[in-house]
Amino acid sequence: MRVIVGGVGYPDLCDYSIGIEVQEKLSERVAPPNVVVEDLSYNPIAVIQRLDDEKRGERFDRIVVVSAVKRGTRPSGSVSAYRWDGGMPPDEEVQRAVTDAVTGIIAVDNTLVIARYFGALPDDVIVVEVEPETHEFGAAFSFAVSSVFDQVCELVWSLATDDGAAARLPHGSLALAVSPGVRIG
Repeated sequence: MRVIVGGVGYPDLCDYSIGIEVQEKLSERVAPPNVVVEDLSYNPIAVIQRLDDEKRGERFDRIVVVSAVKRGTRPSGSVSAYRWDGGMPPDEEVQRAVTDAVTGIIAVDNTLVIARYFGALPDDVIVVEVEPETHEFGAAFSFAVSSVFDQVCELVWSLATDDGAAARLPHGSLALAVSPGVRIG
């Protein structure tokens, strides 16, 4: 099983940088040959092209994405992990996601919805969300996010390298507050 781990976020935007920071930390590890760790913090169309660049027999079977996502229903620093059920919004919402992407908005929801719409995602999509506290320019995480950073790294690594850990995750929707997910903090 080939797995791609992707961080999604903004550089130097405090808590909203966690996807990039997790990806950078995990890139320092020696990954098994079937696991690729990359920054996926760019235009969703480019993410689609990246995933489509894989040869037919070598495409990814699982994607694990990690990002800060403001749901507003969880305390700051809460971590949720779930298997995306693949539920798609109406076409007009997909069009809005494309419009947001074209204007430079980087959001894991947009990236996944657009990539699913164009058939680029594997069937197994795992999302790890961290509820951010601080939304301002800077290199430091808030205390709430900083205190879970190492746990998030271990969780993402486990979900990428341990099929059993991934299989135990509940299914969840991007549109909901992700209540069924595994939680840390």
